[in-house]
Amino acid sequence: MKIFKIGSQIGQTVKNVTRLRTILTVMAKQGLDEIVDRFQLARLIPGFILPKKEIEKEKLTLPQRFRLTFEELGPTFIKLGQVLSTRPDLIPQEFADEFKHLQDNVHAVDFSIVKKNIEKELKQPIDQVFKSIHETPLAAASIAQVHEAELLDGTQVVIKVQRPGLEKLIDTDINILFVLARFIEKYFEESVTFNPVGVVEEFFKTLQKEVDFIIEAGNMTRIRKNFEGDENIVIPQVYRKYSTKRILILDKIEGIRLSDEAGLQKKNVDIQKVTHIGVQAFYKMVLVQGLFHADLHAGNIFILKGNKVGLVDFGIVGRLNQRSRDALGDMFLAIVTEDYDALVDEYCEIGVPTGKVNVEHFSRQVRELIEPYYGLPLKEVNVGKLLLDLSVIASEHNLRMSQDLMLVFKAIFTVEGMGRSIDPEFDILKEMTDFSKTLFQTRYNPERLSREFSHLVRDTTRLLKGLPRQLRQLFKKITNDELVARVKIENLEEFQQSQLHGKQLLSLSVIIASIVLSSTIILVFHKGPMILGFSIFGIIGLGLSALLCFLYFISYFKN
Repeated sequence: MKIFKIGSQIGQTVKNVTRLRTILTVMAKQGLDEIVDRFQLARLIPGFILPKKEIEKEKLTLPQRFRLTFEELGPTFIKLGQVLSTRPDLIPQEFADEFKHLQDNVHAVDFSIVKKNIEKELKQPIDQVFKSIHETPLAAASIAQVHEAELLDGTQVVIKVQRPGLEKLIDTDINILFVLARFIEKYFEESVTFNPVGVVEEFFKTLQKEVDFIIEAGNMTRIRKNFEGDENIVIPQVYRKYSTKRILILDKIEGIRLSDEAGLQKKNVDIQKVTHIGVQAFYKMVLVQGLFHADLHAGNIFILKGNKVGLVDFGIVGRLNQRSRDALGDMFLAIVTEDYDALVDEYCEIGVPTGKVNVEHFSRQVRELIEPYYGLPLKEVNVGKLLLDLSVIASEHNLRMSQDLMLVFKAIFTVEGMGRSIDPEFDILKEMTDFSKTLFQTRYNPERLSREFSHLVRDTTRLLKGLPRQLRQLFKKITNDELVARVKIENLEEFQQSQLHGKQLLSLSVIIASIVLSSTIILVFHKGPMILGFSIFGIIGLGLSALLCFLYFISYFKN
């Protein structure tokens, strides 16, 4: 067994080196050779020589070169770029903006391979489950491709099939990303602020969930249940019996994609009604249910008969606990009422401190950012951009927003852009005002208040039960002189070093003064051997004092 394990490790190492060589080659070709040289990445592969970059790439900006590199490197890097596009608090804004344009430039997998994969997952011939399958895919992306099909009972469905070899490629790429992240953290101290290893770990967890279709099926089923009774929102039913980790079978939605503007106009869709339905559903997912679709672009939204809204592709979802939902709701209400001080307070409440937070300085910068918004009509306030910009300022003041909150902010930014592209009068804050009644009813309904009161009673009871014992232990330590107080003084070590250095310089100055005084006396009274009428000992003493003075000033200015 040990031999097989060693062989497997060697095989993985060979794959990593081969893939790393590909990555560095693509980076150089796309004009990122200077990045490779600066971080000395080529030395990770002994004997590797970078190819020459393509001349036309020199005209592109650095973010554009990274985008093209990610697109050529495939699924893992495309998804990495898409995740980073939601985190302007981690990367420069121009990179986040450019990564929003990442495209899945992939060819469809041949149907013969798709058929084999489906039968492998179903563990039975394809004709025992499906009456027919369209060989031409509806869509093909870096993670999967989608085919129309018909079950034996005549039900129209779609099959989402994972691309072959995807998991192995992702495993190799993630291993390499961890190596690169550790390498960058080790040799470039300034990168620690952005926590490269932490970013890769967070991305790895996100990607693991997206490529596991069982998780996606669970998300769809739960969100579909959350909207039971709401006839305006349609979420496809998942056929769990036939779905596995690598294939997903669900109802086919008959409708027009929101991205098909010509189709919407042809069917005389009530744009204002469907945008209202869609945004209210989004607010409900985020602020009430706590489980929301985090990839709401126009290609994932369908308009059905009767102005109903259909949602598909739940590979990326976000989750918010009750505390985060309450804080987020208060943030929206603060924007609606232009109470920006309350907005700052909510950021401080909901953010995760990564160091010392100067709230006063943070508030000052936030006021400078939002000053242009004062007095503007609410529909002219770009809420998504405002929240993302505030998150960047928060990160500069050691307040990090969670991944799920950043997904919310990015989703708001996307929804706002979609709404205004199809309806010039779209106002996301007016929609928030409309939803506030629902939010108020949810937050203060008797069932929730009763539940929170019971939690309060439970926690208070636990506290009161444990208090006598803890007080008894405290008094016992005080009586037995066992109570130790630890006081931490910031920058104490630097202060002690400064004090020690000052004492050393003072001692040196006394020594120098003594040497100068004694040498002067020797010179005046002509003591000891003479040269050119001057005492040799006196000259040596003054020379030594001059040298010590020189060293004194060097040490002083250095510190």
